[in-house]
Amino acid sequence: MALVQEFGYAVCGVPDLDASVDFFRTVCQLEVSERRDGTVFLTGGEQHAWLRLERRPEPELIRLGFRVTGPDALSEVTMRLEDEGVAWAEGGTLRDDRVAGAVRFRTPQDIEVELYEEQVVLAASPAPDRGLERVLHTVVATDDVVAGRDFWKRTMGFRRSDQIEDLVVFLRCGDGYHHSIGLAKGEPGRLDHICLLADGIDTVVRFRNHARAHHVKVGDLVRHTASGSVSVYLQEPSLGIGVEICAEHEVITDESYNGRLLMAGPVTADRWSVGFPDAAPAGTVFGRGGGTAAGDAVSGAGR
Repeated sequence: MALVQEFGYAVCGVPDLDASVDFFRTVCQLEVSERRDGTVFLTGGEQHAWLRLERRPEPELIRLGFRVTGPDALSEVTMRLEDEGVAWAEGGTLRDDRVAGAVRFRTPQDIEVELYEEQVVLAASPAPDRGLERVLHTVVATDDVVAGRDFWKRTMGFRRSDQIEDLVVFLRCGDGYHHSIGLAKGEPGRLDHICLLADGIDTVVRFRNHARAHHVKVGDLVRHTASGSVSVYLQEPSLGIGVEICAEHEVITDESYNGRLLMAGPVTADRWSVGFPDAAPAGTVFGRGGGTAAGDAVSGAGR
């Protein structure tokens, strides 16, 4: 049985709170669910927060939140943490953080995690309907991808979906999406991007065009080999992170699936990057049925 059900939210520190809130409202079409002095909660659905921004001197990832499958799962995880020698403490509260039944701890790879049983649900989403279905995952840097992978598997029951050499590993939890967190080789604890799941490719393209109209740095569409998703990445200027808008993200139903060890390279990052084969050299003679003369000779020998 899965211990962790889904990715819930990210908490980030930002030096210019107003500018970051404006980006996520205007470009990403999230909406403020609650505002306090120095803290803003944003959502794209009925959950109280997909993202929490806090005013800090420097941009930083503060914490990642994941919903567990229940109180028994939370007890199991805390026992496993104790076996690993990892200290944990009671987490956020309903009044301060809008979650219940929560614990917090810091992984050996320097990522603060909050596991919670429930998050406050709003009567209706304050965000406009723009085709965003959920906050799906984050990718965070670590100095040892393999050690990080093994820790998340041992303590929280995550499963490997795919791995790119020793550079990136994609881990899934109970909801079955290809990954709820990715660990990538880099400066420990640095947030690379946060991903929002859209209802289709049309919505992804609309977000790309919307971002361009607001003069936001944005990439072209890619088709990821690992998750199969079609994605576009927007650059958040204050935090310096990517915001991925994706569709067609694979859902894995086989609990025993342990993924592939993929080779690093452009095609792994973007299946479309290979393009088409080069054209035939000038002067090539084509035979019957569109084949080359050489090809006809080979196929004719087998008749």
